[in-house]
Amino acid sequence: MSKTISNKLHAFIDLDGTMFHGSQAIDGADHLIECLQEWGVPYLFVTNNSTRTPQQIAALMGEMGIQARTEDVLTSAQAAAAYIRDHYKDPFVFMIGEEGLQQALTDCNIRWTNDPVVVEQKHIDVVVQGLDRQFTYSKLEAASIAIRKGAASIVTNPDVQLPSDKGISPGAGTIAAAIQAASGVKPICIGKPEAIIMEVALKQLDCTPAEAIVVGDNLLTDIQAGIRAKCLTALVLTGVTSKSSYASYRENSNDLPDYVFDNLEQVRQLFEQIRENNDTERALE
Repeated sequence: MSKTISNKLHAFIDLDGTMFHGSQAIDGADHLIECLQEWGVPYLFVTNNSTRTPQQIAALMGEMGIQARTEDVLTSAQAAAAYIRDHYKDPFVFMIGEEGLQQALTDCNIRWTNDPVVVEQKHIDVVVQGLDRQFTYSKLEAASIAIRKGAASIVTNPDVQLPSDKGISPGAGTIAAAIQAASGVKPICIGKPEAIIMEVALKQLDCTPAEAIVVGDNLLTDIQAGIRAKCLTALVLTGVTSKSSYASYRENSNDLPDYVFDNLEQVRQLFEQIRENNDTERALE
């Protein structure tokens, strides 16, 4: 690889497919986090999930034996709320989503409603949409009308498919496609593979792209987001991407990760090597 690795690397780690599958921790996830904590490596779990709150995600990981605090989690809902707060002056928002997005907007002191009737009565500055398993025609109509009247259109993440107990279910991107078709406006996308969520993450840990590495299992979301944000990237073959699919991708793309690891133990060894190099440099001073 051509990039120089920082001796004070910050880790931005994906969750589903990287840390766990469903309710089962991936081998080495707990040990990786324990070592990052012991070595004082700053890290943040960065997820496209917009339905769960950070508290819920941290609790879920704790049940799997992976140490996580609420402040260790950044969701696409939180990133969307931060983007709205920073780019619009005192906006009134029509929200299509679940608890995670509701709490994120509230935590940023953003006025919002999820009632389509209110949209008919008040001016809407922003329509923000995540996964909403109670999505209705009325919400679609209200979002379309508000956007056609000038409201900004924002989607938390572009995922059109969502693994579930039923198989593959529609994701936030599927709903976004319906709103785009109805309104004629392409939404601003916050989550991976876009750089916006990574820019929020960098700001949260107060580091530069050169001091950050994005770790994830998905070439088209995690790795692309890292590349677009100009961070180092590490693909781990624990989820969506397999050795064979990566080999095919490598032949047809120039957007390749800086590292490819078979498992999380190899990720841990990378940080251990950085720590040992730092110890050696200090000893020579």
